[in-house]
Amino acid sequence: MTEQTEDGITQDSATESSETQATAAHETATPDSATDGSATHDSAIHDRQPEAGAIAAEVDFMAAERLIFFTDAVVAIAMTLLAFDLRSPRITGNSNSAALAALWDPNRLGYLAFLISFVVIGSHWRAHHRLFRHVSKLDGRIISLNMLWLLMIVIMPFATRVLSGEGAFGIMFALYAVIQVVTMLTALLMSRHIRANELLRPGAPGRVPTDYDATLLTGAAMFAISIPVAFVSPWAFAIWVASAPAARLVRRVRRRD
Repeated sequence: MTEQTEDGITQDSATESSETQATAAHETATPDSATDGSATHDSAIHDRQPEAGAIAAEVDFMAAERLIFFTDAVVAIAMTLLAFDLRSPRITGNSNSAALAALWDPNRLGYLAFLISFVVIGSHWRAHHRLFRHVSKLDGRIISLNMLWLLMIVIMPFATRVLSGEGAFGIMFALYAVIQVVTMLTALLMSRHIRANELLRPGAPGRVPTDYDATLLTGAAMFAISIPVAFVSPWAFAIWVASAPAARLVRRVRRRD
């Protein structure tokens, strides 16, 4: 009887000891499990951060693409409106010489103004394309400057009609030239704002924007110089023609330096 009691007590002690060891092991393992769970949670958050950054970058890039597409559409409409102002000739004679005279003589100024504006708007668009080719995001200021630039482009068909009219040549010429100066200076402000506020995509070339600025400054200066010349001589058009080779010369000098 005594031996059985002692054996029972021994078994109860062994059971209690096993339960104590299991509880201790569980308590010891619990902090590690909590630590592992916290580490897993932090890792998941860390993995989601680059994904959120990539989504934000993609949204910014899509916004920049929308602005570029909108600008291209407005420029295309402005160039199309130039052709609407061309007048249909009134051909009354049967001879070819009379038809040619009727086609050219009364409309030659309109044709010349159309060609000048077509080339000018095309040059502005090419420069804008070069500037925004590496833009990956926008801000409020660059959007406002771009809208001002588009305003000048939209006004250009009207200025072309004025330029091809008859009357005070100096005033008509000055109106057209002022629009070009404002357009180029606005583009210059956009170029500097884009670089100053890091709106370009990483790895974008640095030489292109500086050459772009030199071209804009040269063109704006040439058009500004032509304004007072127009009040003295109709040969002010020659200064416009000389602006393109002058810009190329400035770029070559800058690249040598």
